[in-house]
Amino acid sequence: MMKNRSFLMGLGIGIAACALILKLALIGQGAAEGNVKNLLSRTDLEEQAKTMNLKVYDVNEEVMTEEEWAELKGEGARSEETESDAATDSPEKPKVPQNETPEKPKQPTSEKTTEPTNSTEVVKYKVIQGATLNDVADHLSSLHVIQDLDAFLKEANRQKINRKIQTGTYEFQQNESTNSIIKKITTAP
Repeated sequence: MMKNRSFLMGLGIGIAACALILKLALIGQGAAEGNVKNLLSRTDLEEQAKTMNLKVYDVNEEVMTEEEWAELKGEGARSEETESDAATDSPEKPKVPQNETPEKPKQPTSEKTTEPTNSTEVVKYKVIQGATLNDVADHLSSLHVIQDLDAFLKEANRQKINRKIQTGTYEFQQNESTNSIIKKITTAP
């Protein structure tokens, strides 16, 4: 019997380990089933979405992107006369709510003002909470404050200012230098 003692010990430990793994698997499966029980009903889901300014759509509803909405809106202004002549239940057109307009996300504000003593334009730009380096760079580029967007982003990344951008309203000159812009947006106004 002493000869088979190590074999029997190994067999016993293996059975105990398998039982433990099986128990853990069953506990995990029970937790997964518990998550299924905690699903929200449609009304609860709609209420939660409403608190976050979101809307719940059915799977079969057609939803448009912002670009599609703008395109449809642009076509609608040009083709009002043709729509009045056409049948109202055309299957090609998506159903658009009449009284709802899509909400645009809040964008940083900017103002262009000219100083009486200088011939260059001064641009006021507000950096909002949560704005990323790319957001700020894109907006400043569109306002002609940044001359070369790629060069600005490379320099800003080299200086590692991604998390140093301060919120507030800043004044920039058009075609201002990269280092001057970086210095301004990384110090509180």
